[in-house]
Amino acid sequence: METSRDKSDAGFLKYSVVVPVYNSETTLKEFYERLVKVMRTTGESFEIIFVEDCGQDNSWQILCDLGERDNRVSAIQLMHNHGQAKATLCGMSHATGEYVITIDDDLQHPPEEIPVLIAKLKEKPNLDVVIGVPYEKKHAFWRNLGSRFVNLISSYALKKSRKLKFSGFRIISRQVVDILVRQNAPQPALGSLLVSITPRIENVYFRHAPREHGRSGYTIAKMLSLTLSNFMAFSVFPLRFLAIAGIVGVFISAVVWVIYLVRYITGGIKMPGFATVVLLLVGMGGFIFFAFGLVGEYLLRILKSVHFAPRFIIRQTINISDKDITGKR
Repeated sequence: METSRDKSDAGFLKYSVVVPVYNSETTLKEFYERLVKVMRTTGESFEIIFVEDCGQDNSWQILCDLGERDNRVSAIQLMHNHGQAKATLCGMSHATGEYVITIDDDLQHPPEEIPVLIAKLKEKPNLDVVIGVPYEKKHAFWRNLGSRFVNLISSYALKKSRKLKFSGFRIISRQVVDILVRQNAPQPALGSLLVSITPRIENVYFRHAPREHGRSGYTIAKMLSLTLSNFMAFSVFPLRFLAIAGIVGVFISAVVWVIYLVRYITGGIKMPGFATVVLLLVGMGGFIFFAFGLVGEYLLRILKSVHFAPRFIIRQTINISDKDITGKR
């Protein structure tokens, strides 16, 4: 049994590696061996947290065996399949390292590329998050196209730079992780959540490996679901658009109402009852648009409340107690 660190020393760990697992029995052992070898080269203490997302293969038994052999390994098995994002958040909530590294278990994120993330963070210590971006993605054409579409939508909805790209290969500071795991998003998209917490995020390029075992769990339906999560759950743009449409609608309705009223008074409308119908329809239309805008503003406030968004986030202090760094209400 390997015992490079004791569980009681968890608070002094440098790195926590969080790995969501789903139907990966063919890659887990190789992944573990390569990951441990790489983490040893850092010269720092580390732990590995596997989160088995209710797959149908023998992954859990393999993780149990690894945990018995190496007490740096922790494993969590979820009751139901919750998806990669929630599995990753589950692992993060149990991580104790100063930095948390997230990586896929299918070896398309080669463990040997982890030092690239660490080097970028050491080069720019002011960063809170470093996200790996493949030089060339070894995915199917449709998935690469879907990723570009998701990035385009995310850039527009989240007001982030189009140069900043998301992936599951990242290193995140302890402070950001602590805030991240307290978010109450029902359908979490980690990239979107990270952007909402800190702007100190940069990409670094790494070598992406082709898939050698199994098939990707990302279908077109899941890609569309991710896009909707980014666009609807973490952006206020749809509601803002509704509110603006309401205001514009009221203005247009008022102008049309005045035009038809003037024409009616000056005798420009000869058909009996026509002006009355038009004025009523236009008036009701303006009221409905205004109501949409009002409801939109209330929904914005509800959305922010259910996400438990902090009022402010303090990154560093001098001679100030760090009892509460999140500005929580």
